[in-house]
Amino acid sequence: MAPAIDLLQFLTKDYAHLLRRLTRRFGSIDFAADALQDVYVRLRTGPLKGKVSRPRAYLYRMAVNLGLNLARRDERSRPLEASLIENFADTAPNSERIVAGINELDFVLQELHKLPDQRRAIFLARWRDEKELAVIAGEFGLHRRTVQKELARTEKHLRIVLGRSAK
Repeated sequence: MAPAIDLLQFLTKDYAHLLRRLTRRFGSIDFAADALQDVYVRLRTGPLKGKVSRPRAYLYRMAVNLGLNLARRDERSRPLEASLIENFADTAPNSERIVAGINELDFVLQELHKLPDQRRAIFLARWRDEKELAVIAGEFGLHRRTVQKELARTEKHLRIVLGRSAK
C-alpha cells in the first residue's frame, strides 16, 4: 500500500487519540478538529515518499504544524479592534498644513531666485535633479569642495529666512 493510504487508515483508527492530544495542545477541540481535517486533506492531495516508521508521531507533528500555520493565517486576517485604531495618530496633512506647505515652498522659491545664478543652479542640480557632487562639479568646472561650500551657504541662507536654526 502507498504511504499516504497507510497514514489515512491510521488517522481513521487513531482519530480520537490524536484529537484529544491536539485539544490539549491548542486548547480547543474545534481548532484541533480543523488541524486534523487539514492533515486529512494534505494526505489526500499531496504525494508522500517513503515509509513512515512512527505514524502516530508523524500525524501529530503534521497536525501541530498545520494548526500553527492556520493560527498564523487567522492572526494576519483578523481585523483590528476599534479601540486600537482610534489611538493611531492621523499623520495625513489637513488642508491648513497643505496650504502652509505650499506657501512655504513659494517663499523658498522666491528666496532661491534672489541668489546668484550659479549658486541657485548648483542647489537645484543637487536637490531637485539629485545629481552627485562630482557630476555637478564637472558641469560647472569647479572643485567638489567648492560645490559643497556653495550648497552649505545656500542651505544656511534658507534655514535663516525660514526661521530654522542655522548650524
